[in-house]
Amino acid sequence: MNIVIVGAGKVGETLVANFIREKHDLVIVDSDYETIDDVVNRYDVKGIVGGGLERNVLIDAGVDKADLLIACTSRDEVNILCCVLAKKIGVSRTIARVRDPEYFKEMENMRADLGLDFAFNPELTTAVEIAQILKFPSATSVENFAGGRARMAEFVITAGNPLIGKTLKQIAKEYGNKILIGVVRRGDKEIIPHGDFVLENEDRIYIIASEHEIVSFCKKLKIFKPRAKSAFIIGGGKIGYYLAQELISSGVSVKIVEANEERATELSTLLPAATIIVGNGTEQELLDEENLKGNDACITLTGMDEENVMISLYAKQSKVDKIITKIDRPSILKMVKMLGLDTVVTPRNVIANHIVRFVRAYSSATGEGIDTLYKIGNKAEAMEFTVGEGFKGVDTPLKELGIKKNLLIGGIVRGNEFILPSGDSQIKVYDRIIVVSEEKQITKLSQILRKS
Repeated sequence: MNIVIVGAGKVGETLVANFIREKHDLVIVDSDYETIDDVVNRYDVKGIVGGGLERNVLIDAGVDKADLLIACTSRDEVNILCCVLAKKIGVSRTIARVRDPEYFKEMENMRADLGLDFAFNPELTTAVEIAQILKFPSATSVENFAGGRARMAEFVITAGNPLIGKTLKQIAKEYGNKILIGVVRRGDKEIIPHGDFVLENEDRIYIIASEHEIVSFCKKLKIFKPRAKSAFIIGGGKIGYYLAQELISSGVSVKIVEANEERATELSTLLPAATIIVGNGTEQELLDEENLKGNDACITLTGMDEENVMISLYAKQSKVDKIITKIDRPSILKMVKMLGLDTVVTPRNVIANHIVRFVRAYSSATGEGIDTLYKIGNKAEAMEFTVGEGFKGVDTPLKELGIKKNLLIGGIVRGNEFILPSGDSQIKVYDRIIVVSEEKQITKLSQILRKS
């Protein structure tokens, strides 16, 4: 696809990196020469210096022949108007970054009138992801498939875990749960394991199953943690605001520490059910006075990665059950995980997953497009597809289906039932299929089959 990205900030650069791996043709537009120069040199893409509301700039970027324009500058109004202008010039599809809560609330009603195909809010999307993890704090990360009927949960194997040294076959026999270990991350490698694969200390495993089966499995391993009932949020920016809304609506008690007094006053009005404290979250005395250790979860959301790490480490020392750390710089992620902070969210990566899924679905003109996409490290992906009447593998046992190598059917959802696949399992029309793959560029279900 030919894609034009307007705005070369954190989100724009992350999208460039992802789309380069997806092998799309890219043009990046930004008004800052140095920013464009840096992105062009780093990723070897075409760069245009100019504003997203300048018609000549968009024409120079090839918007009239492009399949997609993504507007992700720091200003919502510019992004929306850029998409309107691009549609008039001739681009096929548009995506706008809209961060303001009031604007975003109206997007669903205004999208058709404005010619927007998709609007995204990185802060809201990140908040929803964090809230989902807090509903299942035993896991490091959680992804829903088929409307929550199936889940993929990430766990870190630590010293003393009874799974260490056992094959997947032994684990299935001993624990008897209807779960599938679909991916193992070992160091920098993502592996789709076979039955004889042996788990080691510090492996990260990705389990696919229903929520009930994952809970049962965690209880047998004695690593189960109940849902968080209280949350201590450091940082009252947009993510903190959206997260508090999500948690309060689920009955979670919320306390927010915000350094800016004006913002804290605003939050008190917007979130009357939350406790808002004016103060610096890096001050130990304040955290102790406000009983950080008495909360089920601590979520660090300041604008400084170093502050988030430091507060999270103190929360860990204070024995807070669940700690979630926001990190904006991917370059320090490895270092952060070495410190034992396992649940880390990076907003730019969260939103990149959503947009890549949209682009993959758009790339498939057959109605077989991806419903859900979850990236695991740099290589593996978990995808959800809905089976259409034209899929050649309908009513055929999986062992006879001719599925490509390095690819796994991780689960089948039929109605409200999660089915753990076996060689004799058959795929039916309208099933939701979870596919785990090391192969990039899968945009439709038929691509899981070997060519005959």
